[in-house]
Amino acid sequence: MLKLFKYFKNTWWEVLIALAMVAGQAYCQLLLTDKMGEITQIVQSGAPDAVNRIWFEGGIMIAISIGVLSLAVCSGLLIGHATSRQAKNIRSSIYEKVSEFSLAEYDNFGTSTLLTRLTSDVQTVKDTTTMALRTLVMSPVTLIVAVIMTLTTDAFLAVVLAISIPLIILTVILLCIIAIPKFKKIQESIDKVTIVMREQLTGVRVVRAFNQQDYEKERFAKANNQVKSITIKVERIMTVAQPIITVIFNMTYIGIFFVGFARLDGVLVLDPQGVLADLSTIMVVAQYTMQIMMSFMMFAMILIMIPRGQVSARRINAILETENTVTDELADPEAINKKKGFGEVEFKDVSFTFPDATDPTLHHISFKTKPGEMTAIIGSTGSGKSSIINLIPRFYDVTEGEITFDGINVKNYLQKDLRNMIGFVPQQALLFSGTIKDNMLFGNQNASDEEIKEALDVAQATHFVSKKEEGMSAKVSQGGKNFSGGQKQRLAIARALVKKPELYIFDDSFSALDFKTDIKLRKALKNYVGDASMIVVAQRVSSILDADNIIVLHDGEIVGQGKHNELLKTCPAYLDIVLSQLDPDEIEKTMKMGQAVLEGGE
Repeated sequence: MLKLFKYFKNTWWEVLIALAMVAGQAYCQLLLTDKMGEITQIVQSGAPDAVNRIWFEGGIMIAISIGVLSLAVCSGLLIGHATSRQAKNIRSSIYEKVSEFSLAEYDNFGTSTLLTRLTSDVQTVKDTTTMALRTLVMSPVTLIVAVIMTLTTDAFLAVVLAISIPLIILTVILLCIIAIPKFKKIQESIDKVTIVMREQLTGVRVVRAFNQQDYEKERFAKANNQVKSITIKVERIMTVAQPIITVIFNMTYIGIFFVGFARLDGVLVLDPQGVLADLSTIMVVAQYTMQIMMSFMMFAMILIMIPRGQVSARRINAILETENTVTDELADPEAINKKKGFGEVEFKDVSFTFPDATDPTLHHISFKTKPGEMTAIIGSTGSGKSSIINLIPRFYDVTEGEITFDGINVKNYLQKDLRNMIGFVPQQALLFSGTIKDNMLFGNQNASDEEIKEALDVAQATHFVSKKEEGMSAKVSQGGKNFSGGQKQRLAIARALVKKPELYIFDDSFSALDFKTDIKLRKALKNYVGDASMIVVAQRVSSILDADNIIVLHDGEIVGQGKHNELLKTCPAYLDIVLSQLDPDEIEKTMKMGQAVLEGGE
């Protein structure tokens, strides 16, 4: 947890002032005990001015009490403000760190645990730090000053503490040994609940379509019960701790009075000087003992909370200390100005293995895109199509070989510069909550309404956007769930087109479009992209018939490369794919229909 203290940043002065106030509060509380002893002595003396002196001392006690209250309120406000700022800074750092993660880091942690660490773990650290800043100052100050005062007042009565304090320390140590492993399990079980809940929320249509509500309820109940059972075990430990410490506290308190009154009666005279105790001494020592025991109880509570805070802190630090696998270490800030070409991407003997895998996903991939041309990638499921395009914007880094963009290794570009040159449409079309225009501006913040409309026209999205009363100001729900699959794909394509990059990457982005819309969109794309190059990943042969270069993948290897007609004759794997989707008559018909539309027909 100490590593996270650096996130107090500009609030250190608040923390230091608050700690000074807490120390002052602890000392003033002990002064009240001393004043109570003085009042007891005044009552015992029976002096004529006893009442006036009692009123005077009582007034001082009231003033001290007001001071204690003021210090407590002010320190609480300062600590609350400082720890809230700390939590904000930690969340910001986690968000910034996660934003820089490559897909490998996301795969390693998982979305659900990242969310839990950003929310639940940060809150746990904040709560622990808030209590620690108060208790770890107040408890030691109270303990040290009270022990000194007790020894100064009556060293013999302090012998009782020598028996009780070790018992409390032993109890706290045992509780920590038992409780610490439980806290880690609590956070892990919360992760599981988050995972199950997230899957149910995102997959609600599938769950209902297969009538699996009862099964999902059982899954959630199982994960939820695991959290409950572990939490109950921890609560039982805490529940046992409080009575044990309270019993020791009460026995100590009784022991002070027993020994004190025995000496007061002259029954017990064991100290070297043989001095008899008086009532005020007993009362003062008893109050100091109460303060000592209370400080131990506070210390015990924070020691029980700290292990949970440490577990959360370790989970947070695991994110913050993760070394990104994709960095700008080799980047040249001027590379963007040194490149030669416009959207020319070349794979040079590239191989790639996922970080958690042993066998390569891609083997010795070599091909080249050319400006103004369309390169298509096709292959069976799991052949490595998406892996190839994920390497271009450096979502992952190659294991062997190199990828160049306009003659410069992609690792030599700053990541932001590299990705600014790419318009990427992912396999799963994702829209962000807001408006249609907001989503378009996500591609280019400076895009005008005319540019957005042109992109919507090319993406064949103008028809359904214009039907909405608000037009481009129509609302988009989270994930674009108020649009159909084909509409989301077209809006995602338009978002990439608005960017007007040097390279367009479409990862199976036409799969939800009907045949006619697909052809019209590809025709419009040909005219729109100009000199920019395109890489299209497709499952559907009809989407890539007119590609300038088709790359056929099988088990991570290129088994064919060329135009459609060439591959039909030279690549059995490509022929198998075509025949699995179209019969011979349909192949010829599809080619003629596509050619007619591309040339301007309908």
